[in-house]
Amino acid sequence: MTTLIIVAAIATGLLVGWWLTLTVAAAAMSRSQSRMQRKVRYWQAEAGRAKAQAEQLSRAALEQLVAPEKW
Repeated sequence: MTTLIIVAAIATGLLVGWWLTLTVAAAAMSRSQSRMQRKVRYWQAEAGRAKAQAEQLSRAALEQLVAPEKW
């Protein structure tokens, strides 16, 4: 009878340990994915701002090249 209780306790401990490990790993992956998505959104926004600034500078340079009579 004691052996059966010990085996049941060990099996329960193993299952709880497995479940706890799985839960912690899933939470870590979720946080990591969340962080990566924030970084992707940040860099996409940075790329958009850089593109807009490059277009603005390009237009300004083109205006200077096309209309030198203003000088």
